[in-house]
Amino acid sequence: MEALSTGLLYYVLILARVAGLIFTTPIFNSQAVGYRSQMVIALMLSFVLYPIVANHLNTPPQTMGPFILEIISQVFMGTIMGFMIQLLFAAFQLAGEFFSLQMGISFSEVLDPQAQVSIPVMGTLKNLIGTLLFLAVPFEIDGVYAPAYLHLVRAVAYSFVAVPTIIIDGQTSGGLLNYMDESFGVMFLTALRIGIPMMGILFISSVMLGIMGRAAPQLNLMNMGIQINITVGLLVMITVLPVIVPLMRDSFASMYDVLGEMFDTWPKARPGAANAG
Repeated sequence: MEALSTGLLYYVLILARVAGLIFTTPIFNSQAVGYRSQMVIALMLSFVLYPIVANHLNTPPQTMGPFILEIISQVFMGTIMGFMIQLLFAAFQLAGEFFSLQMGISFSEVLDPQAQVSIPVMGTLKNLIGTLLFLAVPFEIDGVYAPAYLHLVRAVAYSFVAVPTIIIDGQTSGGLLNYMDESFGVMFLTALRIGIPMMGILFISSVMLGIMGRAAPQLNLMNMGIQINITVGLLVMITVLPVIVPLMRDSFASMYDVLGEMFDTWPKARPGAANAG
């Protein structure tokens, strides 16, 4: 009975970190998925991870107060991971808003099914491409060829090995802020790399329209500027999409590298005689 009780405590700690991740990761935390489905996913994923990671966990506290604090710290770690993935999808949306602004269609908005807010149509398109990449398009990290969501599961499993118990002190806070800064840097760099081809070509198009409008005012090109920008933008979008998709895919690998660095440098607690029983 004691072994069963200890095993249940291990499972609750694993579930706390996994639930923190599921409830903050884009796609999984969408209103379209629903809280019940999110909880079922968290329960099933925790069940799958239990035999893999339980032996790496420290012995769980046997009293209520410390155990609740341990649960909160596990939820905190899962939330950090989910937030970093959110930053990546925010980068895709930001790149789409760059597109919309340059094309002159930033005023046209549609409802984002994940966030349940209205965003420019190109931002929604980039989010949908990111969702497809996350769920269906495999790529290689550390010799493993799998879609991004499976790499995320691997990252969760590795987090239990590298950081079984969460220590939060001055050193941790400073390091966490550094990795948050690095994550924001990855986000803006990703948005810029995705958006620059469209922004550059549409900027040149606008300059050429201005020059032609000055050189031949009778053509009245300025009144046709929006239509021309939209047409050029769509043509450029079709042309650069084969380049943009690999950039978006590689950004997942970059974010997972940041997560791995964070796990490796997180202060380690003194290991206990952990055993899943």
